[in-house]
Amino acid sequence: MESRDIFRYINEQDKTTLNRIIERMEFRGKNPVFRGWLMEYLGKLNVTAMGEVLALGCGTGVEIRYLLSQPDFFGRAVGIDVSPELIDAAYNYSVAEGVDGRVEYYIGDVHNLEFDNDRFEAVIAHTLISHVAEPADVLREAARVVKPGGQVFIFDGDYASWSFGYSDPEFGKTMEEAVIASIVNNPRVMRILPRMIQEAGLRLASVTPHHLAEVGNGDFFMSAIDSYGSLPGKLGLLPEDKVADWIDEQRRNHEEGIFFASGNYYTYEAKRE
Repeated sequence: MESRDIFRYINEQDKTTLNRIIERMEFRGKNPVFRGWLMEYLGKLNVTAMGEVLALGCGTGVEIRYLLSQPDFFGRAVGIDVSPELIDAAYNYSVAEGVDGRVEYYIGDVHNLEFDNDRFEAVIAHTLISHVAEPADVLREAARVVKPGGQVFIFDGDYASWSFGYSDPEFGKTMEEAVIASIVNNPRVMRILPRMIQEAGLRLASVTPHHLAEVGNGDFFMSAIDSYGSLPGKLGLLPEDKVADWIDEQRRNHEEGIFFASGNYYTYEAKRE
């Protein structure tokens, strides 16, 4: 099924969709599991020695705000995103949390960064690489702007592994593929990332696999359904009535304690020699 990733084409989205994206990003930032994974990999940074950290595709700035809130991080952060609306939201959230004095936000293309070589001690790509047009180009840019010895963290989902329980398994599989096509451009990119990291001139230092399963009731995945479940119908990928039936059943399953959803995520840590 052809991808129509709303994140890749975020500047073509209407206000309602943008608001849903912002709400979903902030929800993930507060979700205990997702936040725990973020805390785990940012914990690998030698924050006391950090000057500047770059967040690619920073969205609403969740990872930046968390990093700046750490008592032993005295450096600065830079965030870049292609969406003016997300950059505005990131700035406003940073002001609200009192960390705006040590962060700069830019609207720009992560495939072609307007930063000098060897500028940053670390680069973060948090749920970005699955959405971009050319992941290899983004990795090469990350390798260019990070200092020798610096770290590059790529955290993202293996979205082809997303699975939901449904009474009609055949349509359930079709719906899963349509949801993924609506929100992800590269659903299998994490499976080829080791090669891409090497080709970008970086060394793979560590990999941490993560599995998220919600059985009985849903929180993380129900939020995803509420935010993005209707997109396959809205985008013309599937009949809207069939999509609505799938969403209704997921909500009933959640309420009745028979919900099922699962998916895999990975954190890749790369280093520039």
